[in-house]
Amino acid sequence: MYPNPSIGSSGLSFLKNLNISGILDGTQKTLGVINQAIPIIYQVKPLVSNLGTIFKISNIMNDNSENVSVNNKTDGDINIKNKNSPIFFV
Repeated sequence: MYPNPSIGSSGLSFLKNLNISGILDGTQKTLGVINQAIPIIYQVKPLVSNLGTIFKISNIMNDNSENVSVNNKTDGDINIKNKNSPIFFV
C-alpha cells in the first residue's frame, strides 16, 4: 500500500497559506472580544449569584394571602394581625 499523496499535499498547502499577519489579526480580534466581555461578566456576576434571593423576595411580595387587617373605627385604631409584613400607608 502506498501512502495517499492528497493527505500530505493538503497539509503542506495549509502551511504554505499560513502567514504571521493572519495569525496576529485573528489574535487581535479575539483579544478585543475578550476585553469587552470581561467587564460585562463582572457586572452580571452579582446578579446571577443573587438570583435565588430575588425570586424569594418576588414570591413574598406577590403572596396573595392578606395578613394585615385594617379596620377604620371612629377613634382611628388600626387592628394588625401579623407584624412581620410591611405596611404601606398611602
